[in-house]
Amino acid sequence: MPAFERPTVTLHYEDTGGDLPAVVFLHGWCDSSGGWSGLTPALRGRFRCIAPDMRGHGQSGLPRDYCYSAEALSNDVAALCESLGVLRPVVIGHSFGGYLAADISRRFPRFARGVVVEDQVLDLRGFGGQMRSLAGVIRSPETHMAFRKQLFASMISSAMPQADRDLVLRTMEATPVEVGQALWAPLFEFTLSELGERSDALMAALGNQPSLSLDSQPQPDYYSKLEEFAPGTRTKVIESGHWVHLERRADVLGALDRFFASLE
Repeated sequence: MPAFERPTVTLHYEDTGGDLPAVVFLHGWCDSSGGWSGLTPALRGRFRCIAPDMRGHGQSGLPRDYCYSAEALSNDVAALCESLGVLRPVVIGHSFGGYLAADISRRFPRFARGVVVEDQVLDLRGFGGQMRSLAGVIRSPETHMAFRKQLFASMISSAMPQADRDLVLRTMEATPVEVGQALWAPLFEFTLSELGERSDALMAALGNQPSLSLDSQPQPDYYSKLEEFAPGTRTKVIESGHWVHLERRADVLGALDRFFASLE
């Protein structure tokens, strides 16, 4: 994988290259760019596919300033695209990567030509409130990995191909404890009021460009919120486990093709 040097971290990324419209794939918490390898062959030839390992994940290094804020992570994506000469990419994010895709749009409203958020509700009020009771478990080095393994087990369905399951679990276990802990910080360190304000801003950011919420299960209450903050955001449900693009690859590619066509 090529390396990209930032002031405080070395990032690694996949890049199919070519002078084509770009798609940037952002993986989730304790995941890696490897999970996108099933989609990129079908898109190569029409799109330049770029998939970074976010700081602390996959082959990317640990940041020397210990910073894992959403701002630092979104800066990494923007800087990588700038270094590669990529303008106005479509940004596709899964799980935490979906949060990050929306945050990039919030901070850089003209950055993306389109945004796809896969299986990540951006209204964090309910989830954030629920998870605060587990803050001690998540933040303790003694219990964090047990929590992580249990959470992943609950999100992987039997429909996921075994090779993909092995990759997801192997990457999950290889991600350092401190990295996994750090990405949960906003849920615990924002006040509930601040979390609500950030949720509203993330949902509104989907209105900065054509956007698609691609989910594993219907989210009618959330879709009503999206309509309030970002009218016109498309929604699509492909019933599966959390890794929709691994379990229902052909259906996800079909949904992406329709979304790409809407941007032309």
